[in-house]
Amino acid sequence: MPADLTWDSLNWDSAAWDSDAAPLRKAMNNIKAIINFEGYSATELDPIAQVIHNKVTLNAASFVDPPFTMVSLQTLITSYDQKLVTRASRAKADIIAFNEVREELEDKLGMLGNYINGVANGDPMIVDKSGFPSYDTARVQDTTPPGAPTNLRVRHGEVSGGIVLRYKPDRSPSTNEVQANMGDPNNAAAWQTKGMFQGGRAELDEFTPGTLVWLRVRTVGLKGVMGAWSDPAQIRVV
Repeated sequence: MPADLTWDSLNWDSAAWDSDAAPLRKAMNNIKAIINFEGYSATELDPIAQVIHNKVTLNAASFVDPPFTMVSLQTLITSYDQKLVTRASRAKADIIAFNEVREELEDKLGMLGNYINGVANGDPMIVDKSGFPSYDTARVQDTTPPGAPTNLRVRHGEVSGGIVLRYKPDRSPSTNEVQANMGDPNNAAAWQTKGMFQGGRAELDEFTPGTLVWLRVRTVGLKGVMGAWSDPAQIRVV
């Protein structure tokens, strides 16, 4: 799914237009991919890993020499999905198997994040291409949970079954998790993560026309600390 990086997150006004390229590059080169995923819950880690896999694969021309293949990463994500399901049995062997695959996935994502940071050299455009959650090294690191995004608006997408969300994150730049609920919005178990998106826009698809969908969004903080959910919004898919 496409991700949106807002222009105001790049701090264009910090570099004069009539100056040479160096001040502009200095102003931009502050963005780093997060490499520590310990703070994410078991269900949160899966969609983040999948988005990273998909975007690195899509932008292979920018990431020509990753530390491992995206095929092997997808195999690991699939194994993680399977063991997350079997962990629900609460059997000791299933819990151990899940913990092992989670540790391996976190390690792989950390390795890939270090590689992305080396390639990007702080360039937000390149980090965005990787799908990694990111943070600004020029700012004092604030590990408190971000506030809830505000002004959530939803509209129909350009194709049938599509939805476009716009919202105002508490932080900029930001990585945001979007969830959908096709049932009771008060039922926590009915909410499903649909992806991680940069900036204040998200585009979803493949919903069944006629379905009433509730949507909400929250922002990822540093070290995987998740922010508060926005007020939900609803739309009937066409």
